Amino acid sequence: MTRTFWSAWWLASIALLPSLSLAQEVLSAELLWETDTLLTTVESAIYDPITDVIYTTNIDGHFMRKDGQGSVSTVALDGRVLDAEWIRGLHAPTGTGIHEGHLFVTDIDAIVEIDIEAGAVVQRYPVPGAVALNDIVIDAQGTVYASDTGGNTVYALHNGVLRTVASDIDTPNGLLAQDGRLLVTQWTLQTVGWMDLETEAVSTLAQGIEGPDGLEAIGDGTFLASGFNGQIYHLQADGSKTLILDTAGDGIRAADIEYIPAKRLLLVPTMQRNTLRAYRLADG
Repeated sequence: MTRTFWSAWWLASIALLPSLSLAQEVLSAELLWETDTLLTTVESAIYDPITDVIYTTNIDGHFMRKDGQGSVSTVALDGRVLDAEWIRGLHAPTGTGIHEGHLFVTDIDAIVEIDIEAGAVVQRYPVPGAVALNDIVIDAQGTVYASDTGGNTVYALHNGVLRTVASDIDTPNGLLAQDGRLLVTQWTLQTVGWMDLETEAVSTLAQGIEGPDGLEAIGDGTFLASGFNGQIYHLQADGSKTLILDTAGDGIRAADIEYIPAKRLLLVPTMQRNTLRAYRLADG
Protein backbone atom coordinates (compact mmCIF):
# COMPACT_ATOMS: atom_id res chain seq x y z
CA MET A 1 0.00 0.00 0.00
CA THR A 2 2.82 2.39 0.84
CA ARG A 3 4.58 1.52 -2.40
CA THR A 4 1.35 2.17 -4.31
CA PHE A 5 0.98 5.58 -2.63
CA TRP A 6 4.51 6.72 -3.48
CA SER A 7 4.19 5.42 -7.05
CA ALA A 8 1.00 7.42 -7.51
CA TRP A 9 2.63 10.52 -5.95
CA TRP A 10 5.68 10.22 -8.20
CA LEU A 11 3.58 9.84 -11.36
CA ALA A 12 1.43 12.82 -10.39
CA SER A 13 4.55 14.92 -9.78
CA ILE A 14 5.99 14.02 -13.18
CA ALA A 15 2.69 14.92 -14.83
CA LEU A 16 2.89 18.39 -13.28
CA LEU A 17 6.40 19.13 -14.56
CA PRO A 18 5.40 20.38 -18.04
CA SER A 19 2.87 22.84 -16.62
CA LEU A 20 5.40 24.09 -14.07
CA SER A 21 7.95 24.58 -16.84
CA LEU A 22 5.46 26.52 -18.94
CA ALA A 23 4.61 28.74 -16.00
CA GLN A 24 8.27 29.64 -15.60
CA GLU A 25 8.51 30.58 -19.28
CA VAL A 26 5.70 33.16 -19.29
CA LEU A 27 7.05 36.68 -19.87
CA SER A 28 5.50 40.08 -19.32
CA ALA A 29 6.43 43.38 -20.98
CA GLU A 30 6.35 46.69 -19.10
CA LEU A 31 6.58 49.94 -21.08
CA LEU A 32 9.53 51.98 -19.80
CA TRP A 33 9.71 54.83 -22.27
CA GLU A 34 8.80 56.07 -25.72
CA THR A 35 10.81 58.56 -27.75
CA ASP A 36 9.50 61.83 -29.13
CA THR A 37 7.95 61.56 -32.59
CA LEU A 38 11.19 62.39 -34.39
CA LEU A 39 11.91 59.00 -35.97
CA THR A 40 10.09 59.28 -39.28
CA THR A 41 8.65 55.87 -40.23
CA VAL A 42 11.09 54.04 -37.97
CA GLU A 43 11.58 50.44 -39.10
CA SER A 44 14.54 48.94 -37.25
CA ALA A 45 16.54 49.42 -34.06
CA ILE A 46 19.89 48.04 -32.95
CA TYR A 47 21.94 48.61 -29.80
CA ASP A 48 25.72 49.00 -29.87
CA PRO A 49 27.30 48.15 -26.49
CA ILE A 50 30.56 49.81 -27.55
CA THR A 51 29.02 53.26 -28.03
CA ASP A 52 26.11 52.55 -25.64
CA VAL A 53 23.80 53.99 -28.29
CA ILE A 54 20.71 52.73 -30.13
CA TYR A 55 20.62 53.23 -33.90
CA THR A 56 17.31 53.34 -35.77
CA THR A 57 16.52 53.35 -39.48
CA ASN A 58 13.88 55.79 -40.69
CA ILE A 59 12.22 55.27 -44.07
CA ASP A 60 10.50 58.69 -44.12
CA GLY A 61 8.29 57.84 -47.10
CA HIS A 62 7.52 54.78 -49.20
CA PHE A 63 9.62 51.69 -48.52
CA MET A 64 10.48 51.27 -52.22
CA ARG A 65 10.97 54.89 -53.26
CA LYS A 66 14.45 56.21 -53.97
CA ASP A 67 13.87 59.72 -52.68
CA GLY A 68 16.97 60.32 -50.54
CA GLN A 69 14.80 61.08 -47.50
CA GLY A 70 15.80 58.06 -45.41
CA SER A 71 18.02 58.43 -42.37
CA VAL A 72 19.61 56.76 -39.35
CA SER A 73 19.01 58.21 -35.88
CA THR A 74 20.84 57.81 -32.60
CA VAL A 75 18.89 57.27 -29.38
CA ALA A 76 20.08 57.07 -25.76
CA LEU A 77 19.13 54.17 -23.49
CA ASP A 78 16.75 56.46 -21.60
CA GLY A 79 14.80 57.26 -24.77
CA ARG A 80 16.30 60.65 -25.63
CA VAL A 81 16.75 61.17 -29.35
CA LEU A 82 20.39 62.25 -29.63
CA ASP A 83 20.47 62.96 -33.36
CA ALA A 84 17.37 62.41 -35.50
CA GLU A 85 19.42 62.55 -38.72
CA TRP A 86 22.82 61.18 -37.72
CA ILE A 87 23.12 59.72 -41.24
CA ARG A 88 21.21 61.40 -44.06
CA GLY A 89 20.67 60.79 -47.75
CA LEU A 90 19.52 57.17 -47.66
CA HIS A 91 16.39 56.09 -49.51
CA ALA A 92 14.29 53.64 -47.51
CA PRO A 93 16.63 52.08 -44.92
CA THR A 94 15.31 49.08 -43.02
CA GLY A 95 17.41 46.27 -41.46
CA THR A 96 20.52 46.84 -39.35
CA GLY A 97 23.57 44.90 -38.20
CA ILE A 98 26.81 45.88 -36.45
CA HIS A 99 30.26 44.32 -36.91
CA GLU A 100 33.64 45.66 -35.80
CA GLY A 101 32.55 49.26 -35.49
CA HIS A 102 30.58 49.34 -38.70
CA LEU A 103 26.81 49.58 -39.08
CA PHE A 104 25.31 47.77 -42.07
CA VAL A 105 21.91 48.87 -43.38
CA THR A 106 19.67 47.55 -46.17
CA ASP A 107 18.43 50.29 -48.51
CA ILE A 108 16.00 48.92 -51.15
CA ASP A 109 18.58 47.40 -53.54
CA ALA A 110 21.86 48.01 -51.76
CA ILE A 111 23.66 47.30 -48.50
CA VAL A 112 25.12 50.44 -46.96
CA GLU A 113 28.18 50.31 -44.69
CA ILE A 114 28.57 53.09 -42.11
CA ASP A 115 31.68 53.78 -40.04
CA ILE A 116 30.17 54.40 -36.59
CA GLU A 117 33.10 56.37 -35.17
CA ALA A 118 33.31 58.61 -38.24
CA GLY A 119 29.52 58.89 -38.52
CA ALA A 120 29.72 58.50 -42.29
CA VAL A 121 28.81 56.13 -45.11
CA VAL A 122 32.01 54.42 -46.28
CA GLN A 123 30.65 51.95 -48.83
CA ARG A 124 27.51 51.12 -50.72
CA TYR A 125 27.16 47.58 -52.09
CA PRO A 126 24.62 47.33 -54.95
CA VAL A 127 22.58 44.13 -54.97
CA PRO A 128 21.65 43.52 -58.63
CA GLY A 129 18.11 42.23 -59.03
CA ALA A 130 17.04 43.03 -55.47
CA VAL A 131 13.42 44.17 -55.18
CA ALA A 132 12.99 45.16 -51.54
CA LEU A 133 15.88 44.35 -49.22
CA ASN A 134 14.66 44.13 -45.66
CA ASP A 135 16.47 42.65 -42.67
CA ILE A 136 20.15 42.15 -41.89
CA VAL A 137 21.97 39.78 -39.56
CA ILE A 138 25.73 39.33 -39.18
CA ASP A 139 27.25 36.05 -38.02
CA ALA A 140 30.37 35.53 -35.91
CA GLN A 141 32.57 35.35 -39.02
CA GLY A 142 31.41 38.78 -40.20
CA THR A 143 29.17 37.55 -42.99
CA VAL A 144 26.32 39.98 -43.58
CA TYR A 145 23.06 38.24 -44.51
CA ALA A 146 20.28 40.31 -46.07
CA SER A 147 16.72 39.27 -46.89
CA ASP A 148 14.96 40.44 -50.05
CA THR A 149 11.30 40.13 -49.14
CA GLY A 150 10.11 41.31 -52.54
CA GLY A 151 12.55 39.14 -54.47
CA ASN A 152 12.21 35.92 -52.43
CA THR A 153 15.98 35.81 -51.96
CA VAL A 154 18.59 35.85 -49.19
CA TYR A 155 22.02 37.32 -49.94
CA ALA A 156 25.37 37.14 -48.14
CA LEU A 157 28.11 39.76 -48.17
CA HIS A 158 31.60 38.86 -46.94
CA ASN A 159 34.77 40.91 -47.40
CA GLY A 160 33.00 42.95 -50.06
CA VAL A 161 31.92 39.91 -52.09
CA LEU A 162 28.18 39.41 -52.61
CA ARG A 163 26.60 36.01 -53.23
CA THR A 164 23.13 34.50 -53.27
CA VAL A 165 22.36 32.16 -50.37
CA ALA A 166 18.78 31.25 -51.27
CA SER A 167 17.00 32.20 -54.48
CA ASP A 168 13.58 30.64 -53.99
CA ILE A 169 12.43 31.31 -50.44
CA ASP A 170 8.93 32.71 -50.01
CA THR A 171 9.00 36.35 -48.76
CA PRO A 172 11.89 36.17 -46.26
CA ASN A 173 11.86 39.01 -43.76
CA GLY A 174 13.47 38.82 -40.31
CA LEU A 175 16.78 36.97 -39.95
CA LEU A 176 18.72 35.49 -37.04
CA ALA A 177 22.02 33.60 -37.44
CA GLN A 178 22.65 30.72 -35.05
CA ASP A 179 24.66 27.49 -35.18
CA GLY A 180 25.33 27.66 -38.92
CA ARG A 181 21.66 28.19 -39.75
CA LEU A 182 19.36 31.14 -40.31
CA LEU A 183 16.11 31.59 -38.48
CA VAL A 184 13.80 33.32 -40.95
CA THR A 185 10.36 34.91 -40.76
CA GLN A 186 8.32 34.45 -43.95
CA TRP A 187 5.78 37.20 -44.50
CA THR A 188 3.25 35.50 -46.79
CA LEU A 189 3.39 32.14 -45.05
CA GLN A 190 3.09 33.77 -41.59
CA THR A 191 5.78 31.45 -40.28
CA VAL A 192 9.16 31.32 -38.56
CA GLY A 193 11.53 28.59 -39.70
CA TRP A 194 15.11 27.34 -39.76
CA MET A 195 16.88 27.60 -43.12
CA ASP A 196 19.74 25.26 -43.93
CA LEU A 197 22.47 27.36 -45.55
CA GLU A 198 23.65 24.48 -47.75
CA THR A 199 20.38 23.04 -49.01
CA GLU A 200 18.20 26.20 -48.72
CA ALA A 201 15.52 23.99 -47.17
CA VAL A 202 13.35 25.64 -44.51
CA SER A 203 11.86 23.68 -41.63
CA THR A 204 8.96 25.45 -39.95
CA LEU A 205 9.37 26.31 -36.28
CA ALA A 206 6.23 28.36 -35.60
CA GLN A 207 3.11 29.29 -37.53
CA GLY A 208 0.23 31.72 -37.32
CA ILE A 209 2.14 34.99 -36.87
CA GLU A 210 0.46 37.69 -38.94
CA GLY A 211 3.03 39.92 -40.63
CA PRO A 212 6.06 38.17 -39.09
CA ASP A 213 8.89 40.70 -38.95
CA GLY A 214 11.77 40.93 -36.46
CA LEU A 215 13.58 38.12 -34.65
CA GLU A 216 15.72 38.22 -31.51
CA ALA A 217 17.36 35.57 -29.34
CA ILE A 218 16.67 35.89 -25.64
CA GLY A 219 19.76 33.90 -24.69
CA ASP A 220 18.12 30.90 -23.06
CA GLY A 221 17.35 28.99 -26.25
CA THR A 222 14.12 30.87 -26.87
CA PHE A 223 13.29 33.75 -29.19
CA LEU A 224 11.19 36.86 -29.65
CA ALA A 225 9.30 37.46 -32.89
CA SER A 226 7.32 40.53 -33.85
CA GLY A 227 4.08 40.63 -35.79
CA PHE A 228 3.89 43.83 -37.81
CA ASN A 229 0.40 44.74 -36.57
CA GLY A 230 1.71 45.14 -33.03
CA GLN A 231 2.25 41.68 -31.56
CA ILE A 232 5.32 40.33 -29.79
CA TYR A 233 5.60 36.57 -29.36
CA HIS A 234 7.87 34.49 -27.15
CA LEU A 235 8.92 31.38 -29.11
CA GLN A 236 10.11 28.21 -27.45
CA ALA A 237 12.67 25.87 -29.03
CA ASP A 238 9.86 23.42 -29.84
CA GLY A 239 7.93 26.09 -31.77
CA SER A 240 5.24 26.80 -29.21
CA LYS A 241 4.51 30.49 -28.84
CA THR A 242 3.05 32.88 -26.29
CA LEU A 243 1.74 36.36 -27.04
CA ILE A 244 3.38 38.73 -24.54
CA LEU A 245 2.49 42.11 -26.06
CA ASP A 246 -0.27 43.34 -28.37
CA THR A 247 -0.65 47.01 -29.30
CA ALA A 248 -2.76 46.44 -32.40
CA GLY A 249 -5.84 47.82 -30.67
CA ASP A 250 -4.02 51.13 -30.25
CA GLY A 251 -2.83 51.13 -33.87
CA ILE A 252 0.82 50.78 -32.82
CA ARG A 253 3.00 48.65 -35.09
CA ALA A 254 5.89 46.37 -34.13
CA ALA A 255 8.53 46.28 -36.86
CA ASP A 256 12.15 45.04 -36.65
CA ILE A 257 12.71 44.64 -32.91
CA GLU A 258 15.90 44.60 -30.85
CA TYR A 259 16.55 42.84 -27.54
CA ILE A 260 19.33 43.65 -25.05
CA PRO A 261 19.69 40.53 -22.86
CA ALA A 262 21.89 42.13 -20.19
CA LYS A 263 19.22 44.75 -19.55
CA ARG A 264 16.19 42.59 -20.46
CA LEU A 265 15.20 45.51 -22.65
CA LEU A 266 13.00 45.07 -25.72
CA LEU A 267 13.06 47.86 -28.31
CA VAL A 268 10.07 48.14 -30.64
CA PRO A 269 10.03 50.47 -33.69
CA THR A 270 6.47 51.69 -34.25
CA MET A 271 6.73 52.66 -37.95
CA GLN A 272 4.14 55.38 -38.74
CA ARG A 273 3.85 56.41 -35.10
CA ASN A 274 7.42 57.72 -35.59
CA THR A 275 8.68 56.52 -32.21
CA LEU A 276 10.76 53.84 -30.58
CA ARG A 277 9.33 52.09 -27.53
CA ALA A 278 11.29 50.28 -24.82
CA TYR A 279 9.84 47.50 -22.68
CA ARG A 280 11.31 45.69 -19.72
CA LEU A 281 10.77 41.95 -19.93
CA ALA A 282 10.11 40.09 -16.71
CA ASP A 283 9.00 36.63 -15.68
CA GLY A 284 5.25 36.70 -15.39
